[in-house]
Amino acid sequence: MLLRQSGRCTIRTASLCLDAQSSTRTALPRHAFARTFHSSRPNYVIAEALQLSHSVFQEIHTLSGLPWCLSIPLTASLFRLAWIPVQIISTISLKRRQIEGPLLKGWRKAYQDIAVVKYRDQTQQSAEKAEAWVSKQLQARRRAIRKHSNYLSPLSIFGLQLSFFPVWILNADVIRRMAGDNRTLLSLLISTDHNKVDTTLVPAEPGLQAENLWWIPDLVSPDHLWILPLTFGALSVASAWTAAGKGMAKQQIKISTMEPGVARQREIFFLSVSQFVVAASFLFPVFIIRSETATAVVLYLIGSVGTQLIQRPVVSYLLGDPKKSAIEPLERKAPKLKGLREAR
Repeated sequence: MLLRQSGRCTIRTASLCLDAQSSTRTALPRHAFARTFHSSRPNYVIAEALQLSHSVFQEIHTLSGLPWCLSIPLTASLFRLAWIPVQIISTISLKRRQIEGPLLKGWRKAYQDIAVVKYRDQTQQSAEKAEAWVSKQLQARRRAIRKHSNYLSPLSIFGLQLSFFPVWILNADVIRRMAGDNRTLLSLLISTDHNKVDTTLVPAEPGLQAENLWWIPDLVSPDHLWILPLTFGALSVASAWTAAGKGMAKQQIKISTMEPGVARQREIFFLSVSQFVVAASFLFPVFIIRSETATAVVLYLIGSVGTQLIQRPVVSYLLGDPKKSAIEPLERKAPKLKGLREAR
């Protein structure tokens, strides 16, 4: 009885509290409850990365004592050289992966010959069982090879090879902001008002307007003679062809001989990416010319792609070319049935 009465008192007290809160809420102005919560600084990581990149350009320019037309390509080269450990890891892993293909091709032939002996009945059911048995044995061999060789998966290697691309975009965006150009790619991500660039992150650099480069009055102006954009285009095409263009013919031949499956779809994807990279290298100078990109940005692009063009063959020479390290497919004699002799 007491519990029931205390429960009624509690409920009554709670209702009185709610009535008091509602009366207080109606007494307060309406805008006091219209507060919206928002982040004080959106895209904090990108903003910090932009400021860090800008500090690197400023420090190298100050320490080297070089003009901006030389310090910008120098900084671009240093960024590329800092990515050498990543390139070494991907090259070594790709070199180890080249061993898997020939070994599995040789084991497939051997297991297919064994499956013919193991499943003698020439029926559809026996053929399916034989193919399933061959696939199971090859998967076990693949796991053993990967455990022994200790290399990364193809998608991981592909990700490492493209890991510098965000840094490349970030640095080019910083140089654009330093040149006073608000047509930046990252402005869509960290814009403040109607897609306007936040100039407080990377302010414009007055030195780019004070320096000239032979036929160009200042580093903010575009190259109307198209010498620098065409130079970057030639270097870009050469770099793309060295990285992806040379192997496209072999990739097409390899895909035509592969059986339908996940491995074939993966090779088709890599071939499509290689074709896109080569095609994009021809379009880059066209975009630069049509958009009248500042000379400072083109100098950064030339320094970056020029270093990449030299860096890739040097690393491949020191570590060994992965394409030349592949072994030939192994041949293995299959066991013969008892009572049969090998024909001469």
